[in-house]
Amino acid sequence: MRFDYITFIVRKFNAFLLVLFIAFIPFTQNKQVHFAADHTADRTNYPFVMVHGFQGWGEDVKGYKGLPYWGLLNGDALKAYREAGFTCVAPTLDPVSSVWDRACELYAKLKGTRVDYGKAHSEACGHDRYGEDYTGKGMLDAWDSEHKVNLFGHSLGGPTCTMLTSVLANGAPEEIAATTDGTLSEYFTGGKADWVYSVTGLASVYNGTSLFVNAQAVRDTETYLKNRLAEKKFVPFAARKIIETSMDGLFTILEDITSGKVADPDTAVYDMHPDNALKINKTIKTVDSVYYFSVIQDATKPSEIDGHLIADPEIADPLLVAFVPILARTNMITPDGLVMDSEWAANDGCANTISQKAPFGEPMNELTQGPSPAIAGTVSTGVYNVLPVFRGTHVALTGDVLSPNLRGPEYLLHVMEMINAL
Repeated sequence: MRFDYITFIVRKFNAFLLVLFIAFIPFTQNKQVHFAADHTADRTNYPFVMVHGFQGWGEDVKGYKGLPYWGLLNGDALKAYREAGFTCVAPTLDPVSSVWDRACELYAKLKGTRVDYGKAHSEACGHDRYGEDYTGKGMLDAWDSEHKVNLFGHSLGGPTCTMLTSVLANGAPEEIAATTDGTLSEYFTGGKADWVYSVTGLASVYNGTSLFVNAQAVRDTETYLKNRLAEKKFVPFAARKIIETSMDGLFTILEDITSGKVADPDTAVYDMHPDNALKINKTIKTVDSVYYFSVIQDATKPSEIDGHLIADPEIADPLLVAFVPILARTNMITPDGLVMDSEWAANDGCANTISQKAPFGEPMNELTQGPSPAIAGTVSTGVYNVLPVFRGTHVALTGDVLSPNLRGPEYLLHVMEMINAL
């Protein structure tokens, strides 16, 4: 396998984040998050498995208390959900690996077994077949047809959850055919459709993201932002040069990603290219007995200067404001012929709203009301029940970063109440 520049960079960045977690402990460990949940309409109360996205982390990583993924600087939302009467677990998966590999890791961590990436897959991709051994250390006390789970997947966690659910239900034919020596993992055998009660995508990249494909939009956005910066006469010259230098570094990396020449197959960046995401979707089957929900986001608004879509300052976390116009400028045809036009413009700074709804071609039920037990009768299994747009950038549902608040984590609480009422 050739050297993967982007995966190398993001792995180094994640190592840096782990150091920062420790530094954040004094600021977050004493913050207490409290939610009041309504359980009067409960018909079930299955565990909620919270699956992080690209470059994310779970509760079993060192330093989680310093900066919890679910809650961020607001405090630990997982603890608050548990105190409100929900069972929740949040496993750590490889932050930059492919959807397939992450789903294999998710199964092993929940069930308590050794990670098996599959004989056929590992040989095709040139990596070890087996990973960490979690035998006897499963995050769920029980997981089977009598003890189902609700899967919550943020960003890349969405496709990870749909992949897991599809393989549980239908098995993995290539792995079954390739593994004739009695070592086939139970994960790949199929027949486990009733192990999953619901799958909820949270700003998921089901159809990829134009952030990783549109090099021209990256260049246009850099020029646009530099021109807007130059118009801010009150910004000192020295400060402007520092900002422009930082932008040059950021946009150089983005241009490298969008060139399509730096991400190996079997990595997250590769899987989030729209052409590759569509190929993955062809291998994932929607399970008729499972409830699917999509929480979709949009953080855009037209600029008062020229009408271009930019980040809405009322709801956008400053961490992602520069990415919003990049996705909004999507106007291209991918190498495989996917037309990415104005329908791809609305976005949350990382994921295009159209990509968050459902894999293309899958049945959808677009809901007109927000999550609550009252709408339980309007949803169906085997289709993607799409909730109304939640206004916020990509990290809003986990608590935002530079503008911390609990709008998103509270919204997820209502999604949990709705699912328990089904």
